[in-house]
Amino acid sequence: MLTRRELLIGAIAAGATMHVRPGFAKASQPATPVNFDVPAGACDCHTHIHGDPEKFPYFGGRVYTPETALPEEMAALHRLLRVQRVVIVTRASTAPTTRRLSSE
Repeated sequence: MLTRRELLIGAIAAGATMHVRPGFAKASQPATPVNFDVPAGACDCHTHIHGDPEKFPYFGGRVYTPETALPEEMAALHRLLRVQRVVIVTRASTAPTTRRLSSE
């Protein structure tokens, strides 16, 4: 049976070998075109923008760290989906500010 010390050492070793991605990932985009009529004035009623954390810092007490999702990527996604309107929501992982929303 493993001791707590052996389990802790194993967990630290496993964490040390994990691959860390440098830079930012590109937000995923749909691969399948929309094959139905999107109603005029269609609205994405809940979306987030996740910019450069150096410029728009994350909240220290966050429970997750999202991947980057830039305004340009969001606009491209909505063009592909033929969505004409969008509601951008402040993310919980950001420091308590709406600076990112008001800077674009």
